[in-house]
Order: sequence, then C-alpha cells, then structure tokens
Amino acid sequence: YLSDNEGFRFALDDMEITTGYDTYDLSNALSVDGCLDQTEMSNLIDYAKEKGVEIVPCINTPGHMRAILDAFPEFRYSGSKTSIDLTNPEAVAFALAIVEKYAAYFAGEGCDFFNIGADEYANDIGDMGFARLYWNGGYENFVNYLNAAAQVVINEGMTPRAFNDGIYYNDDTSFEVNPAIQVCYWSN
Repeated sequence: YLSDNEGFRFALDDMEITTGYDTYDLSNALSVDGCLDQTEMSNLIDYAKEKGVEIVPCINTPGHMRAILDAFPEFRYSGSKTSIDLTNPEAVAFALAIVEKYAAYFAGEGCDFFNIGADEYANDIGDMGFARLYWNGGYENFVNYLNAAAQVVINEGMTPRAFNDGIYYNDDTSFEVNPAIQVCYWSN
C-alpha cells in the first residue's frame, strides 16, 4: 500500500508523468518523512520471490490521494482534500498516468496483480463520498475511471484489483464494471 492520504511512499527513479495536458513531477508529492526508492523496492520484490511471497502493490486512486493532491490541489473534487475531480478530464488523465507509471514498473518486476484501490471516494466531505457521487449522478464517472484504470493495468499484463465499496454501489448495475477486476472486500 504505497499511497494514501497520509503519505506517498515509493519513489521511482523517474518521477515525471506526462498526459495530453502537461508533464508533472510527482517527486513534489513524496512523503518527506521517508519512502522507498526504486532500488529498495526492486530488492524487496526479489527477496519476496526468493521466499515464495507475491507482492501486490496498491497505488490508491481516485480517492485516498491527499498526499499527492497536496502537491496538485487543482485536481481535487470540490470540497474534498482526498479525491480527484472525476468530471475534470485533466485530473482523470493525471491519475491514470500515475497508475500507468507504477503499473509499468511493477509489471517489469514480474508482479502479476496491481490494486488500484478505488475505495472511499471523497469520504472526507461529510459522508461516504459514494453516496454523494451516486445521488448527484456522478457514479458513471467513477465507473468509467475504474474501468480505464483497470485497462491500464491489463495493458501492462497484470490483473487489476480494487476494493469493493464502489463496485456496483447501491446495487446499481447500470454501468458495467470491467469483469477482469478482482474485488478485494473490506466492507459489506
């Protein structure tokens, strides 16, 4: 679990991401109180392989991104410090580029799975953010993002995983979630 509201703790050798909008330096978002560098992570993955342990990385998007969004506040969902604005194409491209950057690294290290998180979207604005998103007609944006992030992972040859709470929220199956996503349950 390499990124969350409290920290962004894994630095690749190259921390730049490029979208159709701009190039961004993610090193500005790294936790100042320490993080793993690429060599340390590669060594950790090699050690885990020797011991028969599979590493499943998680870079949580589109929520749980406060540590990153503190450096890029222009991408925040209105009223939220933790989630990107899924109606802003530049914010979506930014988050997907992060997924792409890290998925490519972990695929290159031989990992089979990549967890995109996708839980507790905008839950810092007074209630569970999925309820607000759902009742304001924005759930389709979440599903579109989830599917796009999953496709990035699939394109890297890995199986995508995501936490359950946004998957078919409120039992709404109007918007199909990519069936390749393995759901990691943490709530009912």
